[in-house]
Amino acid sequence: MAPPRIAVLGAGGFLGSHVVPALLARIDCEIDAVDVTFAKLAPTDGRVRRVTASLQERGLVEDITARCPVVLSLTALCNPALYTTKPLEVIDASYTDLIPLVTRCATGGNRLIHFSTCEVYGRVALDETGRPMAEMNEERSGFFLGPLHRERWTYACAKQLLERVIWAHGEHGALDFTIIRPFNVIGPRMDFLPGVDGEGVPRVLASFMNALLRGQPLSLVDGGHQRRSFISVHDFVEAIVRVVQRPAECRGQVLNIGHPANDVTIRKLAELLAGVFAAQVTGRAELGQPAPTLRDVTAEEFYGTGYDDSSERIPDIGKAQKLLGWNPGTSLADMLPEIVDDYVTRYGLSLGQPGQRLRRA
Repeated sequence: MAPPRIAVLGAGGFLGSHVVPALLARIDCEIDAVDVTFAKLAPTDGRVRRVTASLQERGLVEDITARCPVVLSLTALCNPALYTTKPLEVIDASYTDLIPLVTRCATGGNRLIHFSTCEVYGRVALDETGRPMAEMNEERSGFFLGPLHRERWTYACAKQLLERVIWAHGEHGALDFTIIRPFNVIGPRMDFLPGVDGEGVPRVLASFMNALLRGQPLSLVDGGHQRRSFISVHDFVEAIVRVVQRPAECRGQVLNIGHPANDVTIRKLAELLAGVFAAQVTGRAELGQPAPTLRDVTAEEFYGTGYDDSSERIPDIGKAQKLLGWNPGTSLADMLPEIVDDYVTRYGLSLGQPGQRLRRA
């Protein structure tokens, strides 16, 4: 019998570039890897079929779902800087463009593992009656988004609506689905650096690394008092592999995948990252560069009008722990050195700082 075939949509992005090799290492399978670019996905063995295309290409969804009984959908425009500058494109990428995929999986009998976002919970953790909760829970937490002119929530709203479509196909039809809500996954190969391999403003980790590599202050939006629970991409991918391996347990489930113990402010992340960078990178003093500094900026100054934010995101991961037999184990302090190593290795020379090099043990 031929090994099962899995489609990974968005295989060339940050998460996809980690998910594909993890699936190959742990599961006897073949993979259809689909994306518009594969710059981040390292060369793999013959079990991977690379498809360079967008989901809008005629016949692609039909071809992929006919070939692959299991579909992992990771595609989205996941970047807060785009939510207020290209809201229609964000909505299309997270909702409109994915409706044909969901419909095809529902009618064709495919198992759909869809990656949503923790942003569906909105500004804070509230229960169904609007009372505060300590953590965001899949069954008991409500969704509290900002007003219409706060376009930051276009992404969360589009993701939430697609979740409801997927749920309806499962509840009132035969769709075999699992919805994943990632909580601030970070690791090597995350995002881009402006002017090098992308334009605009990347997410917070890449923005901080961009500043560190260029010897610039780290910008803290509204003082960096927002709290996030960061999870290592390696811990995250371990959970995803287990979701694929446990179809019966995960059928019809919505799972928070995060690391509540890594709950810190954005300011604290900046301080920790700057400290690791200073400890691992040599040559800055010789180049006359000052120690990394922080600067406060307003949200409007950094992102433009229409921006809004959640004050904290702490996941309740009890369901994932129970169903997957999984626990995230990597602390924030342990994951940052690998990230600094990756960014300096990939970008150091291209940013015009030839005296900058990694200090290796």
